[in-house]
Amino acid sequence: MAEECKYTDNPDDQGEMFECMGKLTDLIPHPYTNEEVAQAANSRALPSDLSLITNVQHGGVNYIYALLTGCTNAPAGVDIKEGLNYNLYFPRGSITMVQNIFDGIIKYEDEIPNTVLQIIKDVVAFLNWATEPEFDDCKKIGAKVALLFLLLIFIALWIKCNRWHIIKSSGPDLPVMYLDALEIFSKGNIAQVKQITPKWMVSNKNTGSNDPLISSCTPLHLAIQCPRKDIIVAILDLKLPMPIDTPDAQGMTAVTTEL
Repeated sequence: MAEECKYTDNPDDQGEMFECMGKLTDLIPHPYTNEEVAQAANSRALPSDLSLITNVQHGGVNYIYALLTGCTNAPAGVDIKEGLNYNLYFPRGSITMVQNIFDGIIKYEDEIPNTVLQIIKDVVAFLNWATEPEFDDCKKIGAKVALLFLLLIFIALWIKCNRWHIIKSSGPDLPVMYLDALEIFSKGNIAQVKQITPKWMVSNKNTGSNDPLISSCTPLHLAIQCPRKDIIVAILDLKLPMPIDTPDAQGMTAVTTEL
């Protein structure tokens, strides 16, 4: 519709304003130059701004559809003032708007019947689109964001189940568990090995661990069983008092194994 109208564009090289055909992004021009002209053409009633009508009007598209289909003759015994028209669905029963949609006033390019109800449905659909023309794009973006958040939730759950429990078990106030320590040692994470080794020894020396496998061996035993020489060197570099001749749960001692 905007492409069928002419708009005053910015001044040219000589500083004169000129008119050009509209673009798809241009606003539809107002049919009246000012409010006084609009009131004079509509029985002193100022036409409503329809750009946001489906959002601001209570009932939205249902109200507009009912209002456009409610134009009919007044029933017997109902008096309508001069200049007003009866409308079945308007709150006061009378409105200045006359019926201006009839069968066949437009012609569709396809085989859709151009009846009053079909034309009114198209008018309501257009007003609903004009209120929020970007609504469909927002729904597509929202669907993509929802899928992204769903993916992030699965990633977070995977990290919590497979990685966070190792970091959590390495905290300063939490006991060392054998399976967590075994995973750290097997992956060769030297930083975490150096972090849990002192706590492992202190826990066994003072109160003992809640994990019997941890209480029955030392970090050096576990490093030799892996076997990871780099972890063994890292544990020895800590220079902690560690009874390497104490047998572990399988009866092995660190001194009986050749490095």
